[in-house]
Amino acid sequence: MVILVLTGGMIASFIYAVTSMESTSFMYRRSQCDSCNGNLRWHHLIPVLSFLLLKGKCRFCRKKIDISYPLCEIIVIILFILPLFFELGLADYTLYYLFVALLVPVSFYDFSTLTIPNHMSLLFLFTGLYLTELYYIEPIRDFSIILLLHLVYFLFSGSIGYGDIKLFTVLTLISPVNFFIYTVLLTYIIGGLFVIAINLYKEYKNQKIPLVPFISTAAVLCFFLYEEFNLIYYGGFL
Repeated sequence: MVILVLTGGMIASFIYAVTSMESTSFMYRRSQCDSCNGNLRWHHLIPVLSFLLLKGKCRFCRKKIDISYPLCEIIVIILFILPLFFELGLADYTLYYLFVALLVPVSFYDFSTLTIPNHMSLLFLFTGLYLTELYYIEPIRDFSIILLLHLVYFLFSGSIGYGDIKLFTVLTLISPVNFFIYTVLLTYIIGGLFVIAINLYKEYKNQKIPLVPFISTAAVLCFFLYEEFNLIYYGGFL
């Protein structure tokens, strides 16, 4: 468990930084404060713990560190150790940890910017295809789904961003078709309930809603409830 906690925290910290990067120079320089660009030392980069020891402020300029950093690390750590206590319905642990490691940081980025960086979609695609060894590729069904996704975007471009379409395209290529269908359906069920809830408050009406947090939540639930969803989908005859 300790190894999973440490690994989850470090991966979350690194991937979130990669998600936010604006140029490849990030890969060749030391980590820096977002406010003053001061070079961070190794003990400033310990997931969660450094944030607590620094009391949420930069060691150099004393400006507040964005709370999304430790929150992202905590959520990834929890999701990394969750399979120790609950069995995955879709028992592809490599795919599960890939989804968690990439979708959670992108969720936080989408929440704050309403965008999905192209380099993260490409990273997700090529890493996913490599790790799954193209196992889940079904050319005809995948191609049909991708066409349908783009038709949806063409018809409802004001309601969904093209970044979401690209992310859904990646998901259908690196996961089972059934899993993808369950994820999409659950995404809009959870998202729809959220929209209904916030529309009860006038000040939040007509605001754009980031979709990736709901995609991430739905995907994680589908990993654990995959067999149950199969039973429902096939009428209980599997």
